[in-house]
Amino acid sequence: MLCGFIAVTVNGIAIHFVYRQGRLRYFNSQFLIIWFSIPLLAGTIWFFVTRFAFPMNKPTTEYIRSTVKQYFNLNIDDCVYGAAVFYPLDENGKKFISWRSFIGLSCYLTLLTIPFLIILVCGAKSWRKVKRLLEHGESEFARNLQMQLYRALIVQTIIPILFFFIPFGVLFILPVFEINVQFLSGPVTVVLAVYPAIDSLPTLLCVDYYRIAIFNYFKYCRCKNTRIEGTGDESVSRAYQTTN
Repeated sequence: MLCGFIAVTVNGIAIHFVYRQGRLRYFNSQFLIIWFSIPLLAGTIWFFVTRFAFPMNKPTTEYIRSTVKQYFNLNIDDCVYGAAVFYPLDENGKKFISWRSFIGLSCYLTLLTIPFLIILVCGAKSWRKVKRLLEHGESEFARNLQMQLYRALIVQTIIPILFFFIPFGVLFILPVFEINVQFLSGPVTVVLAVYPAIDSLPTLLCVDYYRIAIFNYFKYCRCKNTRIEGTGDESVSRAYQTTN
């Protein structure tokens, strides 16, 4: 079931962009069940695609046995996996096209393309809205704040495209052309795990109020530690002088 959370995460990001775009009236309590069900439905579809399009079987097991042993030092017979082999070998050692794998890949790409387009469209509309606000800002303070939000929106749109959709697209598509992308498996897994944490960083770093508050907090912690160390040194010095 873990594989299904890829689709859950991607569609959750897309819904977040719909919310940012200003469609607040569609996020009332009566619609929340629909929004929550979309990522779960996508994750369920992803799970069943993996289950039926990329099942464990003998040809696939033998095909990836040496690779798993070489890169992970594991016996494939002791592992549970889902794998796409687009050109497996038949009993005579000849390659043939696995249409099941291609159908599964098409389903994967569809589940990734829909939220990708939503992010692009909603991100572009949000940019235009904020840009219009910049042109009609009532004060220097309002224009400055809107510019900060504009920059944050740009970064928040670029991050999932560069660090999520492009790596996953490359990881899924290049094996069709029998290109080894083993080097991407580790980084893509890490990005998938840390993305929810880094998604909020553009707002925290681009908006002055958040950035200044964070920096002041760390400065306070640093100064506090310095005072504690200084107090300790002074106590030792006074004790030494008293003894002498």
